[in-house]
Amino acid sequence: MSLTPKLRKDRLEREPIAGPNRRAMLVGGIGVTALVALPDLALTTPPALAAGSGADGGTLTASRHFFLYGLPASVPKAAASLHAAAAPAGKVKPSATATPIANALASAPVLSPDQSTLALVTVGQSGPAASVTLSLVDTASAAIVSRGTLHLDGVPAGSNILPTPVFASGTQVVALILAITSPTGWRTISKFDKSGGTRVQLAASWRSHHELAYFNRSNGRFTGPFNLGNEPALALTSAAANASDLFVWNTAEPQLSGAKGTPVAVPLPRLSVYPLGSGKARHTALAPAPWPGGEPVLALPGGDIIRLANGRQLHVVSARTGEISSVSVPEIQAIKAKPTALTMTLQADGSLLIVKAGIGRAVLVDPALRFRSIASVDFPVPGIASGGPASKAVLSPDGKVLYVLGSRQAGGIAGYSMASGKLVASYSSGTQYSGLYQLPSGTLLTTAVTGPRVSFFSGSLHPAGTLDSTLFVAEVL
Repeated sequence: MSLTPKLRKDRLEREPIAGPNRRAMLVGGIGVTALVALPDLALTTPPALAAGSGADGGTLTASRHFFLYGLPASVPKAAASLHAAAAPAGKVKPSATATPIANALASAPVLSPDQSTLALVTVGQSGPAASVTLSLVDTASAAIVSRGTLHLDGVPAGSNILPTPVFASGTQVVALILAITSPTGWRTISKFDKSGGTRVQLAASWRSHHELAYFNRSNGRFTGPFNLGNEPALALTSAAANASDLFVWNTAEPQLSGAKGTPVAVPLPRLSVYPLGSGKARHTALAPAPWPGGEPVLALPGGDIIRLANGRQLHVVSARTGEISSVSVPEIQAIKAKPTALTMTLQADGSLLIVKAGIGRAVLVDPALRFRSIASVDFPVPGIASGGPASKAVLSPDGKVLYVLGSRQAGGIAGYSMASGKLVASYSSGTQYSGLYQLPSGTLLTTAVTGPRVSFFSGSLHPAGTLDSTLFVAEVL
């Protein structure tokens, strides 16, 4: 299952349906999802969740939940859902399952930069009116701590609304970008069927625009929505926010031809910078390719925004001027014909870990040194190097060990010294894992495409338990 966004034309002729099905949207990267919430550490609520012991035998203290994102394996058209369960202290029966606690999510969940809050969004529509509900979940208790509903009028029936929540670092603001794709120009067309005959059906052109709203976590109220006036546009966007501004990449809808069939240039992305709370950009400029949608974007502690483009270039957006500079990272210039998982994560010391699984390389760069590489580790390409989950390697909390998924030959997981690049630990039972994460407790978590879908390991790569989820896991938060 891949979460890599697939570009699509928004003016395609389609049959009159309510919108893409949930599985197709997930595979296409749009992100209608199912979730599982799993307590990382000992909890007092809910009562059914028992305390456990640490991966290396120590008692776990209360911390935050972690969340698994995916689709039910047994129900092809199931709605999104949220489950909760206790992380095992040791080996547990593969039949152990999580407890459902929420349903019907409309987009991928988003974790706040400080990992204290998870944003969940649902969408409803009745005739020309639509509602978008944002729920904020406290990751320490797994309880909803704030919720607000945004009402939209004049949304044509059958429209698709894709919401993207963005936490503004160090503030109580959550920006909500809405890509609204609506059918226009309904007409009848003739279409050939498999028997060689024709049938008449309704078809429409689809056009997208974006609206923007802001949710105040302290009072539970929305400001907006503001129509960004960018119709026709592609639905997918990329976004990040610092303490004062929201940075949004979007792209105008490509035109097939100009006057009298003359060729039209492919549009470049546009970067717009909005002061938090405003629907009017203080700065807009053309941005370097590629088109937005799914690439890593994050805010640095100083406020500048970093976008990893094409898996090779760092686009650095100045928080002060909005100007974009491009920085090459030599260690990640190699490309493969087949798409590969790519992650960029901010470390506690302010450095950035960039992992390019398809070429078997992880690079640590320092923004204070103009993103110069300060460490690099090569490892065998993982057996499952593409598709979700995106994370195929993680750095230990002390920055000394890089944990990666095992090779196609070995499977399992392995650890490499960041200082020497040498293998320092490994574990394999022959299982090919699809994703690798590290929980706040230090416990490693792997996901698999078959049961048990979740396995836990200590920092020394000793097995620490399993949980058999009913989901195809696409991400862990």
